[in-house]
Amino acid sequence: MKYGILIFLITFFALVIQSPFLFYEKPDELMFIPLVLLLGLGTAFFLNKNSDIEDAEFQINIFFIAFSLRLLIGVIIYGWDLSSIFGDEDSSGYQGGWVVAQNWYKNGLDGFLSDIYRTLIQEQNVGQSMIWGALMFVAGGPSRMIVSVVNSFAGSMLVIVVYRLAKKLFDFQTAKVAAVLVTFWLSIVILSAGTSKEMLIICAEWSILYLAIRNPKGLSQKDILIAAPLMLILYTLRFYAFYMCAAALFFRAIITHRKNFVRNSILGFILVASLLVLLNASGAINKDFERFDRQSQVINTWRVDVAETTGSGTDIYSGYDNSIAAVPIATVYFFFAPFPWELFRGSLRSSFAAAENIIIIFLFAIGFPFIRTLFKERFFQLLPIIVFCVLYAGLQIWGLSNVGLAWRHRQTIMPLFFLLAALSLTKNFRKKLFPVK
Repeated sequence: MKYGILIFLITFFALVIQSPFLFYEKPDELMFIPLVLLLGLGTAFFLNKNSDIEDAEFQINIFFIAFSLRLLIGVIIYGWDLSSIFGDEDSSGYQGGWVVAQNWYKNGLDGFLSDIYRTLIQEQNVGQSMIWGALMFVAGGPSRMIVSVVNSFAGSMLVIVVYRLAKKLFDFQTAKVAAVLVTFWLSIVILSAGTSKEMLIICAEWSILYLAIRNPKGLSQKDILIAAPLMLILYTLRFYAFYMCAAALFFRAIITHRKNFVRNSILGFILVASLLVLLNASGAINKDFERFDRQSQVINTWRVDVAETTGSGTDIYSGYDNSIAAVPIATVYFFFAPFPWELFRGSLRSSFAAAENIIIIFLFAIGFPFIRTLFKERFFQLLPIIVFCVLYAGLQIWGLSNVGLAWRHRQTIMPLFFLLAALSLTKNFRKKLFPVK
């Protein structure tokens, strides 16, 4: 029985009934309703193409459950106007989509092309405005709910990506546990229902990582063709994550098996060195370093301001004369803040994160033997994921300013935790989770 579809339809009709009352002063918001139906039914059709009936049915069910939950949270946050309770520090970012849409209204094709040029060449990390702008152009006004629906969809697709990763690495039962964890993990749910671009980025990153490991023989032409547009989108959303995913794909390309490991590594590094020389000669690397410097100045100022005005965190590095001394502190904050003793401080989202960190510690403690064995036996298969997570966490720790926002960037590497936590739960509680019929 496809109970997920039933849950989705009930959710959809609940949205239809209450939306006219919630958004009667903002009719542009109502355009999110047909978008919900289009994304939901389109995804069900795509997932149903799977030849394995049981597998396809589970994916459809879990997708609709995840999508419905995120849609409801989005309506609660923005329709019921409870964003201040849940915490939504980046709530104004969605307005960039309306700015883009207005430019298209005013200047037509010239405005569209100028925004393409600006997104790819002039500015960094603004690609989400093109995605949101296209939908707001149709809606005819600035719509928070459209952005929330897009992010909810991305968060629901992340469930499918993690499921397929776990199935590829482990087995069907472990994959189901991983999918359930992502579906109901509150920090992921709230982030998916929000209006920041984070979930779009996370979904794109892990889709690329899935493509990197899904073929046991290495990267195929089909994998590369699918990864290419995802990499382009990721470059416009968060350009430094593009390089991290490229590094993961590179390691997958040269290190498929233990066989010929040394030879492939040497050839790979020669290839990368040649490519870096070519990029440096063309000025591309210098341009991206300039982008990174500009972003660091803007983002650090913004994060510190958010910390001071919302009380959401503390600026770590400003409290130390030597930045090296602050790195261990920033590392602890990145992985474990908010701490258990902060359970009842800050926003509701912060309280959820504090409770989740306790669960993370517990699952890693009971699953350590299995996790250690996994890394020993499947290191080469996991290497692209490990490379990406280490690079991303390292950069965020090094540039960490407002620890109150560390939880949001930590969500980028959380899919690795879901994979390991699912393995821990399945190995420790297999009989209880999957009783023999």
